[in-house]
Amino acid sequence: MYTAPCGPPGQPVVDSVSPNSIALHWDKPRDTGNGKIQGYIVEMKPTGGDWKEVNVDPVREPEMVVPHLKEGQEYQFRVKAVNEAGPGTPSTATAPVVAEKPPGLLDQACYLYLVYTRGDGCCNWSTR
Repeated sequence: MYTAPCGPPGQPVVDSVSPNSIALHWDKPRDTGNGKIQGYIVEMKPTGGDWKEVNVDPVREPEMVVPHLKEGQEYQFRVKAVNEAGPGTPSTATAPVVAEKPPGLLDQACYLYLVYTRGDGCCNWSTR
């Protein structure tokens, strides 16, 4: 039986963002080209740049954390499924996403101390 390259996987979804990495997941392609999917190649493109492969070896699962990003830089991501015929058609790209600290994340650790005083039904709390 002839094996053709895979169709496009689902559009990648951004699961989490940090100043130097972005976690993605995606759906498997509907069209496997009559072959077994061997893995996935993730590609990224900084704004105004060209597409480049993130991983040399295909990842087996439809998810990946893309490391070594530049804080404050905007990126797009897309994915290709790989079978015996090679890499297939790329997915639709993500919307642009910035590698940055998520909103609401504190720069330093914050601790909440809760002290319950037995008998008076009152508790005291403070942050440090």
